[in-house]
Amino acid sequence: PSQTFTLLNASGYVVPQRKAAVAAKVTGMITALYVEEGSRVKKDQIVARLESDDVAAQRDQARANVEVSRQGLEQAKAELADAKASLEREKSLLAQEFTTKAAFDAAEARYRKAAAAVLSAEASIRASNASLRAANVALDYTLIRAPFDAVVLTKNADIGDIVTPIGAAANAKAAVVMIADLDSLQVEA
Repeated sequence: PSQTFTLLNASGYVVPQRKAAVAAKVTGMITALYVEEGSRVKKDQIVARLESDDVAAQRDQARANVEVSRQGLEQAKAELADAKASLEREKSLLAQEFTTKAAFDAAEARYRKAAAAVLSAEASIRASNASLRAANVALDYTLIRAPFDAVVLTKNADIGDIVTPIGAAANAKAAVVMIADLDSLQVEA
């Protein structure tokens, strides 16, 4: 009797609107996997970790380069202060005609050279800081994060597997996990 009220019969599926194959931004070997099928993940939660010893070493080297640049700036500032004092002395002595113009010119050139060294050291610090930021970004790429709150549908890789963003390499996997936002379900009929 209920079929007399039916206007449309259709078969279909309940599917999530938001679904993602979560992959790495860089090629690497998975050293840790923090989820299983059915696990709930939050946005930006770390799903897996790639081998990162080489990238961590580059970051440490960039940190050391920043410190070397800072010490170079301190040295350049000390040289500038000494050159400025020497220039002031030579200027005073030249006004009293107790020194030669050549000695004054040498002190002035030393001062300009020291001022340029300070500017160069400041630029070196900026370059070192940029390298450190780049190393930190590269290190962050070894962490695979969930792009939104979701549930893990499938786990496509395990610890020890090589993952790559392209997935075309032999024996390499592209997606580590497939996730879906189960709050965005819809019916496809």
